[in-house]
Amino acid sequence: MSSYANKPDVYVDFNFYQGDPAGSATELPQVRDALKPELKRTLSNSALFGRVGFDAFDKQPGDLRLRLKVYNHAPGGGQVALGALSGLTLGLIPAMATDQYTMTLETLDAQDQPMSKASNHDSIHTWIGIWFLPAMGHTVQAAFNDTFDRQVNALLKGWADSHRAQYAGMSGRESKP
Repeated sequence: MSSYANKPDVYVDFNFYQGDPAGSATELPQVRDALKPELKRTLSNSALFGRVGFDAFDKQPGDLRLRLKVYNHAPGGGQVALGALSGLTLGLIPAMATDQYTMTLETLDAQDQPMSKASNHDSIHTWIGIWFLPAMGHTVQAAFNDTFDRQVNALLKGWADSHRAQYAGMSGRESKP
């Protein structure tokens, strides 16, 4: 799709939440702001869009509107108990923590009403214990950035497949309001 000349400019309403996507979740603006450069790089590298913007004041008439929500939620279970056991044994008994990430991407119309929605799910497992000291170079931040990029790219691939006609200039429905 990067060879098409008809690339829409895009405004992305991006939010990051801690909590269950189906229940109550708390917005984390600090995490959202820290992830915006990574998201902008991923969107720009996709070559699907002309201009990428996050500020509502920079939104132009005719910009494609996307809403991306990321939820970080922990699975149920005894992770706290296993972590405490690992700590009491000074890491001799290892423990594992899991962060689950659910990402949703919505295409919005000119009135910011959802026209389409896609989602995906991924998780990061972090092992804790003395046995994992040799693997300390593989940081949680690097794992998160990789997971974040893969999730965004998977959503963009699905989005691009469903908007192929628009890129070819054959669509009857434009992204302009």
